[in-house]
Amino acid sequence: MKKMALSLFVIITLLTNKSYAAGGFCTILEKVCQQKNVDMDAFSSFFQEVGLNITKAADLGLYTNIYKWIATPYRLGGNTSKGIDCSNYVFKLMTEANCTDAYATSQELADLTEYVDREELKEGDLVFFNVNGGRISHVGIYLQDGKFTHSCSSKGVTVSNLNDPYWNARYCRAGKISGK
Repeated sequence: MKKMALSLFVIITLLTNKSYAAGGFCTILEKVCQQKNVDMDAFSSFFQEVGLNITKAADLGLYTNIYKWIATPYRLGGNTSKGIDCSNYVFKLMTEANCTDAYATSQELADLTEYVDREELKEGDLVFFNVNGGRISHVGIYLQDGKFTHSCSSKGVTVSNLNDPYWNARYCRAGKISGK
């Protein structure tokens, strides 16, 4: 019953958004889930659980990669499904692969980006935070409606809100990788 209700909700949502319905969003969603070997019902549920709107997702491939990493434990310097830190997680999402040799700290990633105003954030932009009282020490990827994904020590890989008092107080800046 839950799957049927969710499926009905997704279909109604997609059909009321004329641009996606006309563009074959359901077909695209099905194709991406098939290519990424992701269960479409579970993937759709993921959007509801983390408070994201599936019809606003410009890059469904990015979201399927996030979905596969969700709840992976945090591990400083980690870069596998057994544990991953914030910068390795962002690197994995940016390269869409298991690029285990690449590594950059949050500050090094910030140094590679062009500044983006907080009010102009777009899906895929990097968001940087100061969680240790010094310089930039945490990074995530902006998704939509104030939400971003990251790997944090308390929850592992998760989706959080920039307006949450903790993250809002520690927000430093945002940026995009040059040429993106």
